[in-house]
Amino acid sequence: MITIGRKIYFDKLTGNVLIDTGERAGFVVETTQEQDFKTYTALDERNPDTVGCLQLEYGQDSDKFAQYRYRVDPDNQTIIWDLTPPTAPLEQVKTAKIDFLNNECFKAIYAGFISASTGHTFRFNEEDQANFNQQSTLFLLKPDLAETQWKTEDAGIVTLTRDQFIEVVFEAGQHKQQQIGKYWTLKAQVEAATTKEEVDSINW
Repeated sequence: MITIGRKIYFDKLTGNVLIDTGERAGFVVETTQEQDFKTYTALDERNPDTVGCLQLEYGQDSDKFAQYRYRVDPDNQTIIWDLTPPTAPLEQVKTAKIDFLNNECFKAIYAGFISASTGHTFRFNEEDQANFNQQSTLFLLKPDLAETQWKTEDAGIVTLTRDQFIEVVFEAGQHKQQQIGKYWTLKAQVEAATTKEEVDSINW
């Protein structure tokens, strides 16, 4: 899984945040600061010399970003959190929570699943999904292909017959859909929430 941490652009004089790009995961591409200045109006209008940038690790302080307002200390370029009861608009709190749930959904999918039909544990990250698709295509194109070797998390390399592999692929699809279904359910709960307390109570 490709993960990109958030970038926080701030006024070097006041520390006020100009742009928070948020963190992203999945099929994403990192952007340069030059590209960001062309993309975001709040940056395009500024002299680059007056703007600072903090690059955070993916997942860094995600719980705080979902709850608190903040600014940047321009002297040592660290985040100053406002830990008083949050006053951020409800829609902002909802957006942060939905971003968090989306990331948790990716993690749950990529963590893999236990196959009920074989008893083995299979990874299911981005590369694994591509490998499953490739092997499925091979079985379709070569009817005489009877089995395949596949790496499991609990027993190393195992031999799977055509029928066993097809069943595992079916289970992998169920695993993915279950996580996506859970995400959509929780996302709908967040969108229907009317208070910050309701949003805070919704977790993966």
